[in-house]
Amino acid sequence: MRTNTQRVWNAIAALLIAALFAAVCNLVFAKLGGRTNWAKLWEFRALWFTGWWCTLLVSAGALVGSLIVGLLLMAGQRSPLPAVKWSCRFFLEFVRDTPLLVQLLVGYFVIFAPLMSRSLDGMGWNEKIVIGIVLLSLFEGAYLGEIFRGGVESIPRTQWESARAVGFNRRQVYRHVIFPQALRRVLPAVAGQAVSLIKDSSLLSIIGVQEFYYQSRAYSTRTYSGLDAYIPLAVGYLILTLPLVFLSSRLERRYRDET
Repeated sequence: MRTNTQRVWNAIAALLIAALFAAVCNLVFAKLGGRTNWAKLWEFRALWFTGWWCTLLVSAGALVGSLIVGLLLMAGQRSPLPAVKWSCRFFLEFVRDTPLLVQLLVGYFVIFAPLMSRSLDGMGWNEKIVIGIVLLSLFEGAYLGEIFRGGVESIPRTQWESARAVGFNRRQVYRHVIFPQALRRVLPAVAGQAVSLIKDSSLLSIIGVQEFYYQSRAYSTRTYSGLDAYIPLAVGYLILTLPLVFLSSRLERRYRDET
C-alpha cells in the first residue's frame, strides 16, 4: 500500500512539474514568437556549428590540461619540500581568488602573447585557442588540485599504514590503495568542475577565440537579432554538459555498487 501511494504521489508531482515547465516554455516562446526568425537561425547554421565545434575542442583540451595541472598541484601540496608545497599553495590561492576574466586578459595580453618569439599560425596552430586552453587549464586545474587533495587526505591513515605494512612503496600505495578510493569520493566534484569548465570557456571570447558564445554575438551583430540568438546557445551548451552529468551519475552508481 505504501508503495502504491508513493507511485501515485510521484505521478502527481511529475504531472505538476511537466505542466509548470510547459507553461514557462509557452510564455517564453510567446514573447519571442513575433521576433524570432527560425529560418534565419537555420541560414546561419554553419556559424553556429563552427562556434560549437571550437567550444568542444577548447573544452576537451582544457579538461585534459586541468586534470594534469590538478594532479601536479595535489602532488606539490603533499611534497615534503616546503618550498614546493608553499609555491603550489600560493599559486592555487592566487588563481582561485582572482576572476577568470582578469586572468585571461593579463595572461594573454601581458604574459603569453608578448613573450612568444614566433606566431603559432605558421605551424598550423591557432595561437588564441592554444593560449586560451592553457589559461583555462591553469584556472580549472587549481580547483581540481584542491579537490584531489581533499579526496586523498580524506582516506584514513590506517589505509596508508596497512599498504606500507604489506610492502607497497609510495607509488604503489597511491596507485592501488589511495587513488581508487579517492576517485569515488571526488567524482561528483570533478564532474561539476568539468561542467563549469565548459561554461567558463565562453569567456575566451574576450581574447578573440571564436567559440560558441563569440559566434552567437557575431550572429546578433549580423542579423540585428535579440534574445533569440541565445536559444541555440543554451541548447548547444546543454548538448555538451548533459553527457558529462550522465556519465558521472553512471560512474557513481558503478562505484557505489562495487563497495
